[in-house]
Amino acid sequence: MIINASQLLELFIREETTKLQGFDMPHMPTLGSAYEKVTKQGIDQSFVLPQNLNLKVVSGFVSVGGEMLPEQIDCMLVHGEGIRYGLTDEYIYEIENILCIFEVKKTLRKKDYIDAFDHLGKIRKKFAEHFESKLRSGEFEPDITVARKHFSQITGRIAPEKYLDIHRLSKSDGILFYALVQESLAPVSIIQGYEGYKSENGLRTAFIDILEEKGKKGGQGLGVPSIPTLVTSNEYCLVKGNGVPFMVIRDKDSWVVTFSTRHNPAKMILELIWSKISTYFNVKMPWGDGLHMDSIEPLLLAIPKEVEDRAGWLYRTIEIKEKDLKRENNNKWAPYPLGSPEMSAINIMAMQGGYLPLDDEMQEFLKTNENSSLEKVVKSLTNSREFMIDGNYLRPINGVTHVLTHDDGSGHVSSERDKFDLWCQENDIKPTYMNMIFME
Repeated sequence: MIINASQLLELFIREETTKLQGFDMPHMPTLGSAYEKVTKQGIDQSFVLPQNLNLKVVSGFVSVGGEMLPEQIDCMLVHGEGIRYGLTDEYIYEIENILCIFEVKKTLRKKDYIDAFDHLGKIRKKFAEHFESKLRSGEFEPDITVARKHFSQITGRIAPEKYLDIHRLSKSDGILFYALVQESLAPVSIIQGYEGYKSENGLRTAFIDILEEKGKKGGQGLGVPSIPTLVTSNEYCLVKGNGVPFMVIRDKDSWVVTFSTRHNPAKMILELIWSKISTYFNVKMPWGDGLHMDSIEPLLLAIPKEVEDRAGWLYRTIEIKEKDLKRENNNKWAPYPLGSPEMSAINIMAMQGGYLPLDDEMQEFLKTNENSSLEKVVKSLTNSREFMIDGNYLRPINGVTHVLTHDDGSGHVSSERDKFDLWCQENDIKPTYMNMIFME
């Protein structure tokens, strides 16, 4: 469904921009407004937005805690009723009612990129300040359900049950958890450039240059929350791996906070919009994308670090030549493969109510019966992003985890049942799972 919808959105955008290219429009504000209109009408289509959630696409201004921010927003996906500004077509919406914010550029150049980066960063800063203000009131309990899952997937450890338990974490874990909470609750921020950079490497390099320039000026506005969720230019995209919907982890704890793609930016826009709608309203969207996975290339790794009594982000960039970025977009999803030692551990976990004890007895069992070690098994299972350490135990992250056992003692695991079923079908495997249902 999402592939078909993204193709329709891509077709709509192509047709409307082709019409605009037929005009010689020297008046730049009018030219810019025309492209903003394409974005607004493209998103406000029945195949993009559910029709029963009172969603609208408007332009106007963001209000944070009753304070209207001065910068005009090209396009916003909003919920409910805003305040119309006089007789204009501009609307003012409180930030809690805004799902997505767009900065639209006919041609994305570096100066425009920096301006949009800073503009969206200011909004995110205001959102964070408002978030803290509501916490201080003592009457606000943020929903951290999504952030808790992502924290456990990145770290392999259980997350705080309540937001204020963040103070019990180490400083490095604290800024990671804070960033994930912000990412799950704040509006999606998109810089949509119709034209501009002519290569994936060019867009990646511009992003790196912006980070380096900001770093030389003191690093203000360089925290993970300030990075835009999506940047598009021609067919190229820079996407934020914030878990809504993409979560990419390169090594044990190297969070790929930004990656690039080179196919169908309309699909990326739709992925973000649908994911935000899904988390905002707690509804399922008609993804229907089968086993297809977007072909990505990591760009920015974000590692939280403690230095004395402070914590900050260590960024590592990955620079790749354009010729090495060329690739097909035909990756396929697969469940996480497990060896015999991991399967033995999971079976014991299931028999003990979902908790695998991390003790000497388990170490001896794995050494004697599986010629393995508890350390190796725990590392493998946490790397699956399906299990986490909770005190002296290992347990599932999700409420339902599906485990498939093969005749040779190996297996596969996933919490995504629909994809797992389809993978089994394509590989001619009978989908006979052990379903681990974990109740907290």
